[in-house]
Amino acid sequence: MKKNLLLLFLLVSQLILAQKMTTDYLDGNWTSNGESTEITFKKIGKKTLEITEFDNSGETLIILGYQISKNKLCVEAEINNWKSISMYTIIDENTMVADIVSDAPGYIIYKRIIN
Repeated sequence: MKKNLLLLFLLVSQLILAQKMTTDYLDGNWTSNGESTEITFKKIGKKTLEITEFDNSGETLIILGYQISKNKLCVEAEINNWKSISMYTIIDENTMVADIVSDAPGYIIYKRIIN
C-alpha cells in the first residue's frame, strides 16, 4: 500500500513538473534495483536512441520498437516469446516510472546510475 501511495504521489508530482521526455534526458544507464530489467539508452544523433535492456539473469531483451511523445517513452520488448510494453514517465531528473503492460503487469521505478 505504501508503495502504491508513493507511486501515486510521484505521478502527480510529475504532472506538475511536466518535464519533456527527450533523448538527452534518457541517455545513460538506468536501474530498477533488481526489481525488473536494467536499461541503457545511448543517444545516436539528435533524435535516435539505441536501447539495451536485460533481465536479472543478464539475458538481453529484443527491442521491437520505441516511441517518444512529450513526457512519455513507450518501449515494446520481447524475451523468450514473452512480449511487454513499458510506458516510462519522468518523475525527476534522475527518476522515472515504468507502467508495464504484459502477462505480469505492474509499476517499476527506475533510477539513473550516476558514474
